[in-house]
Amino acid sequence: MIKSKITRLFIVGTAGLLISCNTTNNSGLEQTVNEVKDGQQVILKKIVSLEKSIANLAVAGKNKPAADKKQQPPKADPNKVYNVEIGDSFSMGPKDAKVTIIKWTDFQ
Repeated sequence: MIKSKITRLFIVGTAGLLISCNTTNNSGLEQTVNEVKDGQQVILKKIVSLEKSIANLAVAGKNKPAADKKQQPPKADPNKVYNVEIGDSFSMGPKDAKVTIIKWTDFQ
């Protein structure tokens, strides 16, 4: 009894497998596979193009002249003394002060 059930199960499984492997009606599947292959070719061409662009950028970056680099601004000298003429401007405090603070403003 168990052998007959196993035999029936094997026959039904084999029949199902043979039906699912039907190769006569695969035109839709072949078309889909071809579309995927075409898409892969397009992607591969774009990757090659991008790699060439990156290589060209790397070569162009190596050949840049040094003049393109930003020049550093001069560093401030904390010991430099600036002489600013006060003229007839308004001032507060003694005329012989060691430090004079100047404030420029524009009233509009």
